[in-house]
Amino acid sequence: MTDLLRNFHPIVETYIQEQKPDPALGTSPKGDDYFLSRLDLGGNAASTSAFADEGHFKPGWWKKLPINEDPFAAAGFAQALFPDLDHFDRQNYSFEFVRWEILGEVRCAAVDVKPHENSGNHGFVGRIWVEDQDFNIVRFTGTYTSKAFSKRAFHFDSWRLNTLSIMWMPAYVYTEESDPHDPSSHGLWFKAQTRIWGYDMAHAGDHREYAKPLTDAPAWVDPKRHEASQDLSPAYTLGQTIYTPEDNVVERLQVAGLMAPDGEVDRILQTVVNNLMVTNDLDLAGVRCRVLLTMPLESFVMGRTIVVSRGLLDVLPDEATLAAVLAHELAHIVLGHSAGAGYLSGLTLPFSDREIFANLNFHFDPAQEADADKKGLELFSKSPYKDQLANAGLFLKALEARSPQLPNLLHGRFSNDFASSHLVGMQALANTGKPLQMDRVDQISALPLGSRIVVDPWSDRIEMLKSKPVRLETASEKRPFEVGPFFPHLKRLDGQSTSSEKK
Repeated sequence: MTDLLRNFHPIVETYIQEQKPDPALGTSPKGDDYFLSRLDLGGNAASTSAFADEGHFKPGWWKKLPINEDPFAAAGFAQALFPDLDHFDRQNYSFEFVRWEILGEVRCAAVDVKPHENSGNHGFVGRIWVEDQDFNIVRFTGTYTSKAFSKRAFHFDSWRLNTLSIMWMPAYVYTEESDPHDPSSHGLWFKAQTRIWGYDMAHAGDHREYAKPLTDAPAWVDPKRHEASQDLSPAYTLGQTIYTPEDNVVERLQVAGLMAPDGEVDRILQTVVNNLMVTNDLDLAGVRCRVLLTMPLESFVMGRTIVVSRGLLDVLPDEATLAAVLAHELAHIVLGHSAGAGYLSGLTLPFSDREIFANLNFHFDPAQEADADKKGLELFSKSPYKDQLANAGLFLKALEARSPQLPNLLHGRFSNDFASSHLVGMQALANTGKPLQMDRVDQISALPLGSRIVVDPWSDRIEMLKSKPVRLETASEKRPFEVGPFFPHLKRLDGQSTSSEKK
C-alpha cells in the first residue's frame, strides 16, 4: 500500500490541545497548536508541505522543551500514519497473534508488534489490526522507540478506511501523551486529532458542470449591423458562460481540497438561511452556503456565498445557534459588506495552494462587524428561532470562556478571528439566558470537535452524523470545543456504501 500512497498527496490536518488539571472537569485546555499540510511520501520518511499562513497570526503560547525546540511538528504527527514506512516486515519486527476482534463490520486479527534488537531505526512498538480478507492493516496503536523518532515518540491510535478497491487508506489519528516534565503524574500533556482527506484531487471541484455556454454555435453577425445584443455586458455575450467570480473562488478552494463539494450539508444550511430570509421579508437572489473542510472555527461571506467551516459546524449545539451564526453572515450581505464581483474578478488566478491564504482575504473592519452584529440580531429576533435566543447566548459564553486557551482554533485563516467577530459586538446576545456552568451535566453549551460532520477522505464529500447522542454521566464528558479519540465504524467498500465515523 505504501507504494500506492506515494502517488497521492492528501491533506493532513493536525489540531493539538495542551491540557491542565481542572478540579471540576479533570483536565481542560490551556493552549493549542494547528498544522495544515500536504503529505509527501517521496522520500524515506513521511514529510509535509505546509499551507502558508504568512502575515497572519502566529501564536507563541507554547513552552519550549529542554532542547529548545518546538514541542510539536506537523511531520511528527504525519509519521503516525504508518507503523514503518518501508521496513515493516519479519526481518525487522516480531509479530505475535493475540485474538480475533470485530471493528465495526470487519473481522480483524489483533497482533502485537515489536522491533528486533538489530533492526536499527525501525522502532514501532504496539498492536496492529489486520482485516481477514485481503490482510490490510486497518488500525494500529503504539509509539516509536527508535532514536530517529524519539523526540516525537508520542502514543497514537491510527485508523484507516476502505476508500479505494480493496485498499485501506490512512484517515484518522488520535494522539495523547502524559506530561514529560513529570512522568510519575497521571496528568495529560496534550491530546491531538489528525485527519487526512483529499486523496482523489484529480476529480476535485465542480468542473463547471453548471457553467454552460449560452450558445453552442454562435450565429454569424454582420459587424456593420448594430444589434441590441451588442450593448449587453460582456458576461452575457455569445460564447460566454454563466460561471461567476464567486464560482471561480469556490472551484479554487475545492481543487485545493479545502472546500467540500456541493451536497447534503449545504442543503441543511440553505434551509436555515431561507427561514431567516422568509421571516424577514428579504428578497435576495443567489444566496447559498458552502462548507470549508478545515477545523478552525470560521464563517465569512464572499459575494452572496456564506461559508462555514467543518469545525464550527461540529461544535454548534443546535439549529438555533447555527441560525445565529448564519444571521450574522447574512447581515453582511444585506448591508453590502461582502467582497463583490469587482474584488473577486480581480483575483489573479491561478496561484499555488501554498499561497491560497495570502490571496483570498474576506476580513471585515470592526465597524462592519459591529453593524453586522446589530443587523444579525435583528434578523434572528424575527426568525422562527427567536424563542431559542438563550441557546445561542450560552454558546457565546462558552466561546468567550475558552477563547484565551484556544487561539489557533478561533483564528480565521480567510476571515476575522471567530471570537473577535462574534463576541465583541454581540454582548447583548451573550448576556441573555442562564449563566454558563461548565460543571453541569445537563447544560450543553458547545459540542466536542468532530461531533456532527464526517468527511469522506477519498471524495471530500461530507455528511451529517446520524448517530444518537450518548447520555453523559459526568461533566468531564461534555468536552466543549475539545478533541477526543476516534472510533470509526469500519466497513468494506460495497457499491455506493461509505464508511462513517462514530464519536
